[in-house]
Amino acid sequence: VQGLITILSSWAIADLGSGILHWSVDNYGNGRTPLFGGIISAFQGHHTAPWTITEREFCNNVYKLCVPFGIPTVAAISLLAGPSHPLISLFFTIFCMMEIMSQEFHKWSHLTKSQTSPLSNTLQNLGISIGRTPHAMHHIAPFEGNYCIVSGICNNFLDRTGFFRRMEHFVYNMNGVESNAWKLDSDLKERTLRGDYIQIVSSNGKLMTK
Repeated sequence: VQGLITILSSWAIADLGSGILHWSVDNYGNGRTPLFGGIISAFQGHHTAPWTITEREFCNNVYKLCVPFGIPTVAAISLLAGPSHPLISLFFTIFCMMEIMSQEFHKWSHLTKSQTSPLSNTLQNLGISIGRTPHAMHHIAPFEGNYCIVSGICNNFLDRTGFFRRMEHFVYNMNGVESNAWKLDSDLKERTLRGDYIQIVSSNGKLMTK
């Protein structure tokens, strides 16, 4: 039972982690940013050419995420946790695996059912991996919501509570840097700076301030 709870909690938190990572690389930095420049360039370029992700083979699609979440990271955490804490090792193994696989789940969400395997379609239907319709909502400019790409279970809560608008306001107050979403939507910037964080979802999936 403890193992199952650990796996499920790791899967859910990995979805949250994928959203925070996705939001950060979509909105800040560029291809010249140290360490994360490659990931940032790929995610930001994805908005202008979203179909290119469907043309990547598995290894080419996920390898950049193997740098922060690969075997060395899992091994180091397991070593620090020690053999007396196997659930910690299990948690971070699932977490890192989901973060790496999030990019493949992401790719599946851009493919039609006929282009993906029965397993991929089943995982989407069960809500284990991000679905096509939920992720399509992210691809509405200014790309300000629906960032989570493991399963997407955290998206509704994060978007409706204005989590990312609060984060953007915090970043702006800290260093004066505007998010890319603000640059695409001046109204979004103004609302956020006024503290209008809470959002609703319109019938077409567009996020709007409440």
